[in-house]
Amino acid sequence: MNKKTKTILCIVICMLLCVSGCKNNAVSNSADPESSIAGTEANTEINTEADAVSQDSGSRDSVLVKETTALSQEESSVPDEEEPQPVQIVESDLKPSEGFEFESSGDGTCTITGIGTCTDKDIVIPLESPYGETVTLIGEYALYSLEDVNSITFVNYTYEIDKYAFQYGEFTEVNFIGGSPVINQSAFSTCEDLTSVSFRNCNIQADKYAFYSCGKNADVTFSDCTGVIGEYAFQYSDLLSLTINNCEFQIEKSAFSTCEDLTSIVVTDSILETEKHAFYSLGDSAKIEMTNCSLTFDDYTFQYSSLESLTITGPKVEMGESAFSTCKDLAVVNIDCDSVFLDEHAFYDCEDLKSVSICENEKTDQEIKIDDRAFQYCEKLETVHIGNGNIEIGESVFSSCADNLEIFVAGKHYTADGIKDGLD
Repeated sequence: MNKKTKTILCIVICMLLCVSGCKNNAVSNSADPESSIAGTEANTEINTEADAVSQDSGSRDSVLVKETTALSQEESSVPDEEEPQPVQIVESDLKPSEGFEFESSGDGTCTITGIGTCTDKDIVIPLESPYGETVTLIGEYALYSLEDVNSITFVNYTYEIDKYAFQYGEFTEVNFIGGSPVINQSAFSTCEDLTSVSFRNCNIQADKYAFYSCGKNADVTFSDCTGVIGEYAFQYSDLLSLTINNCEFQIEKSAFSTCEDLTSIVVTDSILETEKHAFYSLGDSAKIEMTNCSLTFDDYTFQYSSLESLTITGPKVEMGESAFSTCKDLAVVNIDCDSVFLDEHAFYDCEDLKSVSICENEKTDQEIKIDDRAFQYCEKLETVHIGNGNIEIGESVFSSCADNLEIFVAGKHYTADGIKDGLD
């Protein structure tokens, strides 16, 4: 093959390769037109977001640095925030009930799926199957509508109770002793025969509606417990009394709202933090006594509740907006804490309120702040005693109260009109 022929052959091969490359590229572009459009739109969105970030911060790089720093700070704080509470193990002589139905998970754990042949009137939930597998779940509907049983007791149970597990049960008592139970949605809802619900030495996670609409003049007791009482957990329940002793709880939105038959709430040596409406519209001329407690009440926590008296002592109490507003029947308020903060409208329109005492003692280092209109429209309010310390009183705090209202602050006498000009 001469030199000229070789040259022509090379040119032909190159032309064929170019044509092939163009064809493949055309096929590649036409194979997924939607992804191509999506890619263009995505790039447009990214560019638009980048422009917005650039306009807000001046530099996208600086934003990324800030975001990375914030993420790093959040990650570093998560272990502290999510550190689990130590599980309390309680010694007990109670013998676990037998005869339940179990389903093995194949990894040394199992689920309780039914009552099986168990005929105990007072059931003690077992922690193991007859084959030695650890119970980690009471399954959904496992003991639904349980009959011919007096009580259910959990001893050192540290796992989940699935949703609806005991719903509509006809037993009268539920007891949790030790452990760290997770009570899922509606697990005990509508158990209308319950007269007693007790928790002792537990770290509790009660999910929303856990005990919704349960009880028959029931007494609910928490002793030496920590944890979270979830949204609507006891809403609309027929409770007669609520007792909390030596506990630390977060009580979420509407957890005890509309428990209309409650006559007594007693809390001692505890730390409570509530969300909005946690105890909204509850009570039947109920008496509330909270002794040696640290309390943080969110907005509207007890609004529209039927209360007769309120007594609070301890390190601090913080009340959000309208925390006790429009509480009919409330006649007496006694608060004696080192730090007291009453937000706007805290006791607004408590029409039967007659006397208020806030830190009426000999201490001089108390922090007392009463925000605007805190007692406005308490039309029967006749006497208010406020102690010594760093005291702030907002605007119209006592406006539209009784004409004969007498106010004493650090031993000095004021009228509702006189205190509008501030403290002497």
